[in-house]
Amino acid sequence: MWLPLLFFQLLGVVGSNQQVLGFLGESVTLSPALDVTQRNISSIKWLILSNDTWIATYQGGITNTNHFWQYRGRLNLDISSGDLTIKNLIKKDAMKYVFEVGFQGDEEISRKFVLRVEQRLAQPRVTKHHGWSEDGSCTVTLLCSSPNASVNFTWSSTPLATILFEGFRANTAYLLASMRADQVVSFTCNTATALESTSDTLNVECVREPIPKPTPHPPHCVAFGYGVLLGSCLGILLAMITYILRERIEDCIYYLTDK
Repeated sequence: MWLPLLFFQLLGVVGSNQQVLGFLGESVTLSPALDVTQRNISSIKWLILSNDTWIATYQGGITNTNHFWQYRGRLNLDISSGDLTIKNLIKKDAMKYVFEVGFQGDEEISRKFVLRVEQRLAQPRVTKHHGWSEDGSCTVTLLCSSPNASVNFTWSSTPLATILFEGFRANTAYLLASMRADQVVSFTCNTATALESTSDTLNVECVREPIPKPTPHPPHCVAFGYGVLLGSCLGILLAMITYILRERIEDCIYYLTDK
């Protein structure tokens, strides 16, 4: 989830211009902060583009928020306070706005606003890149990536883990940490800009994983030895058969000769 450092909008005054911050796709309200106590508003005008283009007006009891094509269907004018709400912000909405209000009795007040429109900071993502156990401890490598550019990364852990190395590259942060075996640690990656911050948390459990035993395969030298042994046995057996048959053949020849 995102945690804004500033509230829904950022207000400040630079000279006579009031600075307002809005976020893409969201709504923002330009508020003149009028004191309308015991005063009746007779007219309201919101203008842009060198103060000569109306975008929202209230005159003669009629409200019109469809003067300019860019804002049609996205404006709401509060005639009791003069507040102008712009919905579904786009980049082109970032510009100077002028507010003019007339009261009964010909009194007029004006305000100037400068609207900035920024992209909301997206949530980063933490993943376990590598992990291994050794000598009763567990070493893990975590990767934190952010879709936003120019963000500041910070890491935290609960309970506290031993940080061995931290690295940063482009929109990615790396963390090498050591923790005790059979321990669960929550690692949090925080990303922040000057306007807001957000974070992501990953629970990492250090468990000794059994090393799978490889399937035994006889080495080539052993297989060769088996072949030599088998060949020797067959040779001896063949020699014995030949010796036995030779004696019988000689006996048969000797018997026939005597006849």
